Amino acid sequence: MSILLLALVPVPPKFTGELARANEAQRQTNTDVLRAAFDLVLVPFQQVARERMVMDSADGKTHLCFPILAALIADHAEHAALQRIGSNSCPKCEVPCEELGEDPWRMYETRDYMLYREKALRHEPAEAAGIAAYFAQLGVNLGNNVCTGLDRVCPRT
Repeated sequence: MSILLLALVPVPPKFTGELARANEAQRQTNTDVLRAAFDLVLVPFQQVARERMVMDSADGKTHLCFPILAALIADHAEHAALQRIGSNSCPKCEVPCEELGEDPWRMYETRDYMLYREKALRHEPAEAAGIAAYFAQLGVNLGNNVCTGLDRVCPRT
């Protein structure tokens, strides 16, 4: 097994205070740019992970490889943007935002982004309001997160 750094993604400055409220459009642009940068890196990676690739190793031999995404290092704000969850939501479990930090021993369901995706794609138009309320309660925004479509990658964090 070997590890290869795919990219270092520049992160725009984080805004605070009055500047943050005045620059909501800038923050949305920053999120969109971050997601686009990950798409540029990960979309070609999806095909290689599925179809395999012959790669040279350090010992001079070649091997048939199925590269997978093994780690994604990001702070909470970046996880929220990339996984399409609210900034006051936990990326790991479904704890309601008003209960964050309340009881460290209480267990909550682990987030299942694949289930969210299936639920979002397979609802009837008449159920749209109920689905929107369901996702709002979980702190999830509809749409794909950056790991959607990557083979052998569980989009749970």
